[in-house]
Amino acid sequence: MWRILFKKEFKEIFSDSRTRFNVVVSPLLITPILLAVVGTMARKQADESRKESITVGVVGLAKAPTLAEELKGPEGKKITLKPVASVADAEVQVRSRALRAAIEVPDDAEERLKSEESVPLAVLHDPGNQDSLEAVGRVKEFLKERGDLIVARRLHDKELSTQFVTPFKVGDHKLKGGGGAGMLMLTTFLPYILALSAIMGGLMAATDSVAGEKERGTLETLLVAPLSRRDIALGKFCTVTATALTSSFLSVVGMFWPLYIKLPLFSWMSEAGITLGPAAFLAILLVQLPLAVLGAGVLLAMSTLARNQKEMQTLVAPTMVVGTVGAMMTILVKTGAPLYWAVVPVTNASMVLKQALQGDLNPTFVVVACATSVLYAAIAVAYAAQLFKKESVLTRF
Repeated sequence: MWRILFKKEFKEIFSDSRTRFNVVVSPLLITPILLAVVGTMARKQADESRKESITVGVVGLAKAPTLAEELKGPEGKKITLKPVASVADAEVQVRSRALRAAIEVPDDAEERLKSEESVPLAVLHDPGNQDSLEAVGRVKEFLKERGDLIVARRLHDKELSTQFVTPFKVGDHKLKGGGGAGMLMLTTFLPYILALSAIMGGLMAATDSVAGEKERGTLETLLVAPLSRRDIALGKFCTVTATALTSSFLSVVGMFWPLYIKLPLFSWMSEAGITLGPAAFLAILLVQLPLAVLGAGVLLAMSTLARNQKEMQTLVAPTMVVGTVGAMMTILVKTGAPLYWAVVPVTNASMVLKQALQGDLNPTFVVVACATSVLYAAIAVAYAAQLFKKESVLTRF
């Protein structure tokens, strides 16, 4: 009998345009497009920041005319040096963003430079300012560039080759298909997005399934129908779970189809270098299943406890916070995390997703994460089923 209820409610759920948009259209189109736009804008901003001219203050440069001369040249055209009276003044200007950063020159810089000693230069910056942080990197590159020229000239004067002070010439040899910054960004944020989609995919179905029926007054009719409470609970649970699994599966498809479609908007994603083998793809789908079941059980229990849809939204808010925090933990935790992370709800499944995307699957971690997720899902389902046996809960209209 529960199958009849499941088919009826599943059909009704997807007859709602809001459900079709949230479960089908959003994960397949809206989410990947938004992700592509964000990635494209981030890459464009990074390129523009490298080409942008910046002004950097210099404290104490007047006392070191030789250093001032060394810092001139065509290599520094994108960095304009501006004399600043004191460190305190430089701090004020950096904090007010009048300057991106400032270089502190020691009082004995001139003597050190003439005696061919190292000159300690400190780069003053605001770690809470993104522009200032970007400027630090560019200033350090500029100073290294000018320093290399000084070294080359000193060696030339002593009739020595630059290879004398460069015993190793280190270069990059990137692995083919290893990806880059784009891949790192995707493998960092995709587990978070996929985990949330699995948990919250059945939200509208759960809200409408019990709390909505209480509000509309149709739950009483269902309760007097020739169906056991077990069949009612199972039918509604299967409806929410099926909706969540549909959303979860389409989220996986929506995250990866842009990698194989040659469109300009998705170019940075397709160039990221993500490759999924059969084992990794199976792990992603496998871990989405208990996540969706866990989410369905929790959401159905809340919908049963709520008097109406408004109260359901109130109950869901803290669940969304917990789920979001659990999924976001994968941004901070590395793929080689200790095994105890495999028992942390939501985070464990998100970690498996991250391992699969980065090609660093730990079989033991996957087994423990899936097993504990199934256990948590079973507890949530059992609790939801128990609530359907309580008249005091089902008749809270």
